[in-house]
Amino acid sequence: IAVPSDKAIDNIPYTALNNVWDPDDKDKTVSLLQYHILKGTVAIGGLQEGPTYFETTMLTNAAYTNVTTGQGVLINKQGDSAFFISGQGSRSTITDSDLTFAGGLIHIVDNLLIPPSQIDKTAQAFQAKSFLGSLYAAKLMPDIAYSKNVTIFAPSNDAFKAVGGTLQNMDAAKLARIMSYHIIPDQVLDAKTLTNGTSYTTLAKDASGLHAARLTIRQSGNNKYANSAQIVQPDILLANGVMHLVSNVLNPDAEYVLPNPKIAAQPPVFAVSTAPGAFTTALPCTTNCPVTTTTGAETASSTAPTTTTRSPSHSPSKGTGPRCTARVAGAAMGMLGLGAGMEVNTMQGFVRGAKAHGVGARKPTRSAGLARLAVKTVRSEGFLMFKAEQATRVHVHAMRGPDTVTST
Repeated sequence: IAVPSDKAIDNIPYTALNNVWDPDDKDKTVSLLQYHILKGTVAIGGLQEGPTYFETTMLTNAAYTNVTTGQGVLINKQGDSAFFISGQGSRSTITDSDLTFAGGLIHIVDNLLIPPSQIDKTAQAFQAKSFLGSLYAAKLMPDIAYSKNVTIFAPSNDAFKAVGGTLQNMDAAKLARIMSYHIIPDQVLDAKTLTNGTSYTTLAKDASGLHAARLTIRQSGNNKYANSAQIVQPDILLANGVMHLVSNVLNPDAEYVLPNPKIAAQPPVFAVSTAPGAFTTALPCTTNCPVTTTTGAETASSTAPTTTTRSPSHSPSKGTGPRCTARVAGAAMGMLGLGAGMEVNTMQGFVRGAKAHGVGARKPTRSAGLARLAVKTVRSEGFLMFKAEQATRVHVHAMRGPDTVTST
């Protein structure tokens, strides 16, 4: 279990996390709690330095994730330091690790874990804005954002810049086939799973149009490739799976083109035709958007409506809005401190903020409700009960119990 420190919880009322944290919301509290609980026991001391470990959490609530087996979180160890990596690449340093309790291990972290966002925000944050635009241009969005359990290979902005002119001249059907080839459905494949010679079915059709086009993983040394495109940044968490940033746009008709490990940059598999900012105009407008208004003509000579367009200085439009899945972008939770038969003050700082009615927060927090908060987390190995008593101290007890997660 990843447990945020007192300081991490103290900061909730003073950060954007306050907008999504509500200790009186049972469903939200339990869901955010679940993202801090790994399935299985992971000892930080047993991890190797360098590799990133993809672990599954207990978070399955469709309001936060479309990964049906449990939303993923990453763990990385470098030298004497270890980190949890969650949504948007947010890094939480593990300040104390491998603390035992009756049901497993506790790792103290200096920041809250954030459930991953949908591809809209994530692609832009990781320099794949052109790829996102190409999905909109190909009419694959927003459906891709709401699909369950996907693995996406996202070409970088530079990859699209090199061949953007060629791609932008394609008709919609051909572009949709190209972009669909970057998506593996019904599988969440982290980098460790992508082994040399493994072939995967994509959403695209092959040249015959009768079968699904396949994508092949290749490896040379520490470098991995999707067909011939190098995976330059693996394991970027999404609300509905995982994304890997690749160096070139993939071509369903070039599956058998091999990479050349002796050169730093692999050549494109499309005709080079540079186009800086390719497909970015296809992205939904989010600021300074034209507003279309329709008014009915109230004259005897005409009954046709009149449509006008104006450009405001600011518009609250957000383009294609999120649906239920992972609608709480940037959500985070204040985990309670825990341990077998010990008293801790992990909630103390947050309770102080609640007693002050959310000083520095967007809206007041009801301290009375927080004082009564009790979150029960039950695992097969043991029962962890967290209770904020008298709005000052948390008591933690460990006892046997079934596999459930409830909040009262």
